[in-house]
Amino acid sequence: MVLRIEHLSKTYGNGTRALNDVSLTIPPGMFGLLGPNGAGKSTLMRILATLQEADRGSVSLGDIDVLRDKESVRRTLGYLPQEFGLYPKVTAEDLLDHFAVLKGIVDRAERKRIVDALFEQTNLEGARRKHLGSYSGGMRQRFGIAVALLGNPGLIIVDEPTAGLDPAERVRFLNLLSELGENSVVILSTHIVDDVSDLCSRMAIIDRGEIRLEGEPMASIEAVRGKIWMRAVDRAELPEYQRDFPVISTKLSAGRTIVRVLADDPPAHDFEPVQATLEDVYFAALRQPAAVAQGGPPAIV
Repeated sequence: MVLRIEHLSKTYGNGTRALNDVSLTIPPGMFGLLGPNGAGKSTLMRILATLQEADRGSVSLGDIDVLRDKESVRRTLGYLPQEFGLYPKVTAEDLLDHFAVLKGIVDRAERKRIVDALFEQTNLEGARRKHLGSYSGGMRQRFGIAVALLGNPGLIIVDEPTAGLDPAERVRFLNLLSELGENSVVILSTHIVDDVSDLCSRMAIIDRGEIRLEGEPMASIEAVRGKIWMRAVDRAELPEYQRDFPVISTKLSAGRTIVRVLADDPPAHDFEPVQATLEDVYFAALRQPAAVAQGGPPAIV
């Protein structure tokens, strides 16, 4: 089952253009949607989850028209939004059982089997009888995935799932997500580059409502291999370097600013070659017009 998004656009009443002619083809497996805050990721996820209307365009999931046949989409959808509420005084077991009934799993024996399997899969078996108000952030996210997996969905959407998690919980959650992409289309919407590089076989970068790059993470890194250069500069020198060189990112380290540049050849004699990363691809893609990046690696500015 392939998800096809064609020429999707959305403008809000205040004039903000959240999506501008977005087209993507997403096969089964883990697909990463990278972009800064406000890039249009959540708007796209809400449209795919049938929670919001698009102005123009089309979306199909296999033979389902996502924008017109919302009930069919919801029957095969698992959605973990960026923020979701839980009843703090209800046990995880009772609430997951309740959601299973709402999903149409009315046979008691079948429902118990599914709920048991989901607690096992999300590593919450030992905490299933605890009140949800006692859950940590990572446990809440894993419970959210358990709810999203009810009904064996063909499309799973997770929106900024690791934001606010401590490192240990983030690793547990990413390990869980990595198991989900075998039989479903799983879209991971995030601004954390490492989440995509660790998990996803394909990705897209979106900024200001437009797709800047679409492809495979490793192939995108390979396209800029040997073209990333680094130099430590004083903070006062930074404006000069940003004016004279194609700087894609800066980072403060030990009181000095580390400048990374994308160029075919050494920008100057005092720049050192460094290993390219997906973060370099990400920042390079954000620097250029969408028409340049669509369908290919970041261009050399």
